Amino acid sequence: MNIKRLTAAALFATAMTASGASALTLKFDGWANGYKTVDVQTPALSNAAGAFKMKDTVTMDSLVVFCLDILGKIYSNKTYNYAETATPFGNSVDLTANGGIGRIQKIFDSGYDTALTNNVTSAGFQVALWNAVYDNDWSVSNGDGSFFETSSNGGVRATANAYLSAAQNYAGVQKWDLTYLEGYNNTNPDGSRAQNLVTATAYLQPLASVPLPAGGLMLIGALGSLVAMRRRKTA
Repeated sequence: MNIKRLTAAALFATAMTASGASALTLKFDGWANGYKTVDVQTPALSNAAGAFKMKDTVTMDSLVVFCLDILGKIYSNKTYNYAETATPFGNSVDLTANGGIGRIQKIFDSGYDTALTNNVTSAGFQVALWNAVYDNDWSVSNGDGSFFETSSNGGVRATANAYLSAAQNYAGVQKWDLTYLEGYNNTNPDGSRAQNLVTATAYLQPLASVPLPAGGLMLIGALGSLVAMRRRKTA
């Protein structure tokens, strides 16, 4: 599953670079590893939670995404226009202003390695991301007085809280490079907008320069002297 996820994301990044543009036409391509239905309060609704795939209608490549807009909708028989944005999102919750970008990054870095294990982990990871969008705390439990809550469903709430707890305490390096996709010029049959999305590719850590020991510098100097002496003898 990890190989498939990274391959799809890499193809997505390659297509974006090759085209020189940030616009995509995407279509729902099925669930990445199943889903769970959760009940959400504020806003109150019942929603399917979990990672899903969107297919690029030009390259026909699929990428694994998570929803970052619980009020938006994706229909399986409709294509959607998306644009990559560095300032998510202009048509819904401003993640730059409310600090959501930092919370989302920590959730991915601390937990994405296991997010697609099964439908419970996938749904729990999705609920954790919704909490990062609509709330500024690190819990989705009912009765915690937060802006965003979810009722328990097959361990989803506990899983979401585990991801959030790990993210809150995460102090490691960045593992994932996140791409935010904002829907535009989309009209669903019920008048709703398309969901805003996030997809991840492996973050390549910059190579650290390794200082050469003093002994290594002396060895290089000695070799240089030998080469110079040999050249003089040849001449």
